[in-house]
Amino acid sequence: MSLVSYNVLHGFENDSLKEREFVKWVIEKDVDVLALQELNGFDQDRLSALAAKYGHPYVEINVGVTHPLGITSKYPIVMPQHVINNMWHSYLYGNINGIHVFVTHLSPFEVKLRNRDVNAILAHAKLLPDNEYKVILGDFNAFAASDSSAYNEEFLASMRAIEGRLEPKSGLPIVKGKTIYRNNLDHGRIDYSVTQKMISSGFDDSFWLLNKTFKHSVPTLEFQKEKSNLIRIDYIWTNKIMSSSIEEADIIQDKVTKKLSDHYPVYLKVKLNSQKN
Repeated sequence: MSLVSYNVLHGFENDSLKEREFVKWVIEKDVDVLALQELNGFDQDRLSALAAKYGHPYVEINVGVTHPLGITSKYPIVMPQHVINNMWHSYLYGNINGIHVFVTHLSPFEVKLRNRDVNAILAHAKLLPDNEYKVILGDFNAFAASDSSAYNEEFLASMRAIEGRLEPKSGLPIVKGKTIYRNNLDHGRIDYSVTQKMISSGFDDSFWLLNKTFKHSVPTLEFQKEKSNLIRIDYIWTNKIMSSSIEEADIIQDKVTKKLSDHYPVYLKVKLNSQKN
């Protein structure tokens, strides 16, 4: 069973050509479950119509937020939950083919908001049996200590330069009219608290379970500028029993994904075992 987490940049920027390329890509990769972020402009009908083109009859989407989250699947999405209140964007939950799936998109502006949201997701996940498959995936807008060697002093200096800055998006729907200042550092250093919380709660960063070399998820080649920092903020987190079932884990950087969005998709393939103990 394969899962992909993909931030599709404001609903493919309402570009029908990009949507067609996306459909062909999903069919080629034979993806079973898609966790999508930034489905701007999509509702249940529009996402269902798109998913039908690549053979996913089951669809859930959070439509009460500015940057909707969605799940499309070959398999039924059982007991779906749409959690919007007290969240930056939201999170989606559903049980798909025996896997407890959580999809989220955390705040890009403040550490405290990311921690608040991830605390809520982890509290939900903790209610579920430890001997069942759990996966938490999406755009976390957070860094991992395992990638620290990829983030040099020049990168830290660029973050310090905008720390405390009034966010230009303040007043727009994305921040619900609030004034937002960037607070992404930990006392002037790169913050790893969100991803460390995932690890402390028993989840594995699936990418590093099978890879030995850093790969960035943002920005894609099409969106890179001369001084772009290559960072990894998109993750698929798995609990121990699911980690033991992983066959493939990657960030897919190919001729299609380099231009579809500013994020690369994160990929996971697992071999499910119905005889879990």
